[in-house]
Amino acid sequence: MTVETLEVSSPSAGIARADAFPLALRDVEKRWGKAQPPVLEGVNLTLELGTRTWIGGRNGAGKTTLLRIAAGLIDPDHGRAQVWGRTANENRTRYQRLVSFQPAGDRGLYARLTVRRQLQFWARIAMMTPARVRPKVEETIDAFELRELADRRVDRMSMGQRQRLRIAMTFLTEPEIVLMDEPLTSLDDEGAAILDLAIEGLIARHGALLWCSPTGEHEQLEHRFDACWVLEQGRLVPA
Repeated sequence: MTVETLEVSSPSAGIARADAFPLALRDVEKRWGKAQPPVLEGVNLTLELGTRTWIGGRNGAGKTTLLRIAAGLIDPDHGRAQVWGRTANENRTRYQRLVSFQPAGDRGLYARLTVRRQLQFWARIAMMTPARVRPKVEETIDAFELRELADRRVDRMSMGQRQRLRIAMTFLTEPEIVLMDEPLTSLDDEGAAILDLAIEGLIARHGALLWCSPTGEHEQLEHRFDACWVLEQGRLVPA
């Protein structure tokens, strides 16, 4: 797809096209093998500042694939995933600093690391400046009520405690765009309330949220989503 070169300053102090959004998927297509039907076909989606977007769909519909493309972890076969007009391949460092992705399940955790060391490691992967790492990690431990677990190894924690840690990692760097894949998995009411506060903080600082979960879940959530979609046969349709 041809991209115009007109550029303006973005709210995140980067450079973006005049028609750019915090996150935009443009004509995204993806299939796993030439003989397979497309997982995503002509997907277009934009997130605006200070908004929450929900995408549902059955298991295997392609929600996780969509999130991984949006996070810059895999490339689409066709189309673009861009943050303020730039793809991850065009500026990997900037993309990684602005976007945070919480995958489903218990991925991304190292069993032998303590909560504190896991957060420190994650801050460095996210390219946080060294001077900010220690104070921001301690602030995050308190914000997500992990103080009692701070020196406990990950493999000695419950699934719910691990999920709270993974959510803390997602918000640690104060990203502009948060991508979440079934974030309520294994969370108790207390953990869900902490997640709510983190999302409110994201929206208050004019960030954007993309939440994926099974079809119908948004009707059970207390969050008011600004846009709701369902992924069906590789395409987004209004929920």
